[in-house]
Amino acid sequence: MPETARKRRAWGGTIRSFIRFAITGAAGFAVDAATLSLLLATTGLGPYFSRALSFPVALGITWYLNRIWTFERTDQARLPQSARYVMVQLLGAAFNFAIFALCISIGPPVFGRFPIIALAIASAAAMILNFVGSRHWAFSGER
Repeated sequence: MPETARKRRAWGGTIRSFIRFAITGAAGFAVDAATLSLLLATTGLGPYFSRALSFPVALGITWYLNRIWTFERTDQARLPQSARYVMVQLLGAAFNFAIFALCISIGPPVFGRFPIIALAIASAAAMILNFVGSRHWAFSGER
């Protein structure tokens, strides 16, 4: 296969994986929100403890969907793969919060008045970091 065709094919695979990663992330958000809402409506745990329980549920769902659909890496051992995935996601969460905090503290005043703008910027940046970390570390390796 010519080099140009090989690069085009690899780029197409990356785009397909990124779209699937974004869809999986949206599913994870829905699971996180539904679990959080359910816990808040049925328990007296409060928002922080409820979120501490809903996040791992969403993390498990997104790991599984990324494993079987986004990156199609069911050939790897589950425990090491899931441990790498959790590390990538925790790094992404810290990065997300840092970007959010920077936007609020040194960004234009509109970010302070409408923090959802800062959240959107931080989430987009973290999604890219999480995708790269997932693709090249958590789900990498020889098939």
